[in-house]
Amino acid sequence: MITYWPCQQGTQLNRQVSILFKKIYIKLNYNLYNKTSQILSIDIVNSYVKQELFKIILLELEILILDIIELDVTVSDLELLNKRVLVDLIKKSLINFQHILKIDVSNEYLSRLYGSMLYRRIILEHQLLLQNLLIYLIFGTSSDTTKTYLFPNNRIPVQHVEILLDNLVIQVADLIFYVLINADRPIMDLFYFLKVNRICRNTYVSARSIATFKNNLVWNNYICYYFYQPRIIYNNRYQVWIFSTKGLHCQYIYAYRENELALLSSLQVLVIILLELQDFILPKIQTIFLLIGRVWIYLVRYAITNSFKVILKSIAVVMRTK
Repeated sequence: MITYWPCQQGTQLNRQVSILFKKIYIKLNYNLYNKTSQILSIDIVNSYVKQELFKIILLELEILILDIIELDVTVSDLELLNKRVLVDLIKKSLINFQHILKIDVSNEYLSRLYGSMLYRRIILEHQLLLQNLLIYLIFGTSSDTTKTYLFPNNRIPVQHVEILLDNLVIQVADLIFYVLINADRPIMDLFYFLKVNRICRNTYVSARSIATFKNNLVWNNYICYYFYQPRIIYNNRYQVWIFSTKGLHCQYIYAYRENELALLSSLQVLVIILLELQDFILPKIQTIFLLIGRVWIYLVRYAITNSFKVILKSIAVVMRTK
């Protein structure tokens, strides 16, 4: 039986939010390793540190929700301020992560947050990442006027809201640690930083393994930003990360994203154009090759059949002559 998220503010909504947060805190005791082929910056982190980072983000999100309720922020205000709210959530989570685990993160690293490739990817999707989730958690489904997801009459399943919350926690954690790893410092300094603070997995026991991980991480984010993300937007899909008993997984859900096409960079738009050309030209090329193949098969069969007939006639003529 499908359970739907409450439509209006009230006791039922508050109870459902409480249950949802309790459920995700329980999920943090699951296997937290990445089970997909995609690279996350938190893949290099051991389970304890990863769990603490997730808890910090959840706590900051709870404080954020209470502040919004106390300040009596409306849905329209939230839509205007959503990007700034997301940046504030990321920054506060990063600072608290530094304080709780006693990790030295300078202001220089905080400034690098806004220039990172992963940050630009996440900010482009700020509405899908945070805005819709906050509206569901604070105001209920009836207040969502974006119509981003195809659910009839605001009948949004509880599981959908749960997926959005999982996705927010994992993606914010990924961005925070991406900033720490991708800082402009020598590999040996990064190796020292990870080992001294005891936040690295045992798999990465050398500077070489850490350097390989960092290079793969940077390359993966470039590919995702310039090639995968435009394609996903063009197909009206959204990649979400979820917690499961077997580890971290990702999946794609439908989301209306036509408005985001205007926010893409020139290279990302070029990828969209190439996709358009592919959709237009590729079927015609396939048709041409199919036609050529049929003609070639006909000609080969015709040539073989006639050759066989000529051979039979020649044999018959020779037999008659004898």
